Amino acid sequence: MRSPSKADVRASYERIAESFSATRKEPWPEVLRFIRTLPDRARVLDVGCGNGRHARALVDRGLSAVALDFSRSLLLLGRERGAEELAGRLHWVEGEATALPLRTGSVDAALCVAVLHHLPTRGDRVAALREIRRVLVPGGRVFVSVWALDQPRFQKMTESQRGRPPESRGDVEVPWTLPDGTVMPRYYHLFQKGELEALIIESGLHGETFFRSGGNWFGQATNHG
Repeated sequence: MRSPSKADVRASYERIAESFSATRKEPWPEVLRFIRTLPDRARVLDVGCGNGRHARALVDRGLSAVALDFSRSLLLLGRERGAEELAGRLHWVEGEATALPLRTGSVDAALCVAVLHHLPTRGDRVAALREIRRVLVPGGRVFVSVWALDQPRFQKMTESQRGRPPESRGDVEVPWTLPDGTVMPRYYHLFQKGELEALIIESGLHGETFFRSGGNWFGQATNHG
């Protein structure tokens, strides 16, 4: 398959934003466990926040949240939900994961949940992690998740790609069906075992914990400055 541009990926999410948002309501338990470990009054960046389901969990914990996404439609949908009660505690920002519009050392922690696997190149994925490292304070932590390659639902899709180079073996299109029946392809780079760890090392972050849960690889890393 042809690797899309970041503009292509954004256009897909602008198109499916409403139906996609409707299926993303509850925060993941793995993310909630990480949030509970954060210090009181921490300022936390949610990269690729979508409709803000995890950013709201940050606010519920009493933290200050910056919810960032490249999809204006998803941000607008998120802001429509509880805008008044969240005013002043949850800040919505449109921006790219690979060029975060935040000052260096301006956040205490970050979430990067289901984001890296949408970036079209390895360079983009490393750039996003380097940007997170840049905006974290020394000692700040980030929690990352990506889709795993070896999920049973992708077996047929990936078997045909075994002969491809390792770096592109996980590049697939996962369809999303709109309410009118239109099928929209979505780009994913499915991660092989050890791949997330390698990206985190290359970004300059210090990987601390990695684990598998469901169809995802999770990692926690720290900015050692």
